Amino acid sequence: MPNIAKTLATAAACIAVLFGCQTVPTPRTMHVNGFELPYVVEGQGIPVVFIHGGVSDYRTWDRQRAALAARGYQAISYTQRYFGPEPWVQSWPAFGIQTHADDLVSFLRGLSVGPVHLVAWSYGGQTALAVALDHPELVKSAFVFEPSHPTFVTDPAQLKALSDDGAAYAGPVVQAVRSGDNALAVKRLIDGVGERPSYFDAQSAATQAVQLDSAHSMAVIFDEKNVRQISCEQLAKIKRPVAIARGGQVRPYFRIIADEAARCLQRGGPIVVPGQKHMWPSEDAAGFAATVDEFLARK
Repeated sequence: MPNIAKTLATAAACIAVLFGCQTVPTPRTMHVNGFELPYVVEGQGIPVVFIHGGVSDYRTWDRQRAALAARGYQAISYTQRYFGPEPWVQSWPAFGIQTHADDLVSFLRGLSVGPVHLVAWSYGGQTALAVALDHPELVKSAFVFEPSHPTFVTDPAQLKALSDDGAAYAGPVVQAVRSGDNALAVKRLIDGVGERPSYFDAQSAATQAVQLDSAHSMAVIFDEKNVRQISCEQLAKIKRPVAIARGGQVRPYFRIIADEAARCLQRGGPIVVPGQKHMWPSEDAAGFAATVDEFLARK
């Protein structure tokens, strides 16, 4: 007999996600490597930690976190160093994947909840993969949607396609960064990964505000000097279950990286979401949460 209480709770969460009416938990902070890391916790159960992408923070996951909390998980999202509205500190380590991976390791240890499931999107994907590789004792599994760092891609034809498509969407972003207009750079970045003109403007005011709160990170994102190099051979050595997912209609840059990551992991191809692109987790929060839940239920 089905669990009626859980079914009703899940239905309520789906309605809340669709209409944006869920109550957001009160943010907390944890001192992590000289950084007051903001985070929120919602629900009870097996812990799931969300890792956001560029020009994002813990608020990016509000609807997805609420949906998973209603499905019986303790859902946690946090803001990575250099993102969000918090001021920077000169003594911080350099911006980059290794810094963010070190922070995540300390954060997971500070939570004291045991191994967690990681859910990552875009820029956060490499952070999740680095922690799963280096610290399997902290990770139950990882669900990564369209990672953005191609360090494991080596085929010359794929690298050329990556370079061509990356230049097509990121070129205008870099121009705005170099001109000192970080807000314009954010808008161009979101238009590029959203794959249509004025994608940024079509979003809700709340979503735009979250993205613009991280506008000051644009210069360091596109001048990253602390990239964590993860090879295909290293991906194959990850001991925990890892799912790589991508949209069925995503631009070549993200498609190539996701497909190659899945190949390197040697656990079948990526999870392909028909008709979707890079912004799917935001466009269909309920569908994204359901896909994550389906993956986690098998772990």
